[in-house]
Amino acid sequence: MNKTVVVTGSSSGIGKAIAELLLGKGYKVYGVSRDVETINNSNFAQIKADLLDQASYEEITKAINEQHIDLLVNNAGIIIKQKGLEFTEDAFEKTFSTNFKAPILLTQSLKNKLNNSLVINISSVSDRLVGEGSGLYCASKAGLNKYFETIAIEEKTIKFVSILPSYVDTPLLHRLEDGNDFNWSEVIKPEQIAELIEKIITEEIKVSSGVKIIVVTDALKEDFEYDEDLWGYNVDSQTLTKL
Repeated sequence: MNKTVVVTGSSSGIGKAIAELLLGKGYKVYGVSRDVETINNSNFAQIKADLLDQASYEEITKAINEQHIDLLVNNAGIIIKQKGLEFTEDAFEKTFSTNFKAPILLTQSLKNKLNNSLVINISSVSDRLVGEGSGLYCASKAGLNKYFETIAIEEKTIKFVSILPSYVDTPLLHRLEDGNDFNWSEVIKPEQIAELIEKIITEEIKVSSGVKIIVVTDALKEDFEYDEDLWGYNVDSQTLTKL
């Protein structure tokens, strides 16, 4: 029997690469997106839905005929560039509803179909490496990671993995960087993220639930060298120590 996969944001970028790779392996793939799909495969089923619409989650659940889902990939995400103290209410709501709330609501809605299954969240290394104008995005990804670390402790029958890529060659990144002095030769390809996910599914790469995996290229491997500006204060000795 074919394994069943649900991928959000499957119309382009990382989501489309994941869907196409797993379809090529014989998986049944449900693609959730607002846009019309361009994937031509009999094992592919499109669920046209807006994850910002609360009613969509029940519709998505009803559209999946199978009683068991082997893999859920929460991939859909957005970034709206605004200065940290100058963001609009619309930008705040869209960013956190898409990047943080939607993966939680979809996982919750599909929980009864996810017993002994895998949930992968496509997050970002921006949860720890911040940049000007990306405060909402960074915060939403950090919140997502911490939330699912907690869920991984609570839900013993589901494995949760967070993928934290550095720059990926997606339409989203092109909208941000086209016209800027940006080296596209250094970035990760969506297909490389899809290949990593296949290795996790097949347990070629074995990881525990709750793990976070930073993904880089050789050119971006300095992202592995994250040095958090974290200190510890001991109230008894009244000493401050760099951790």
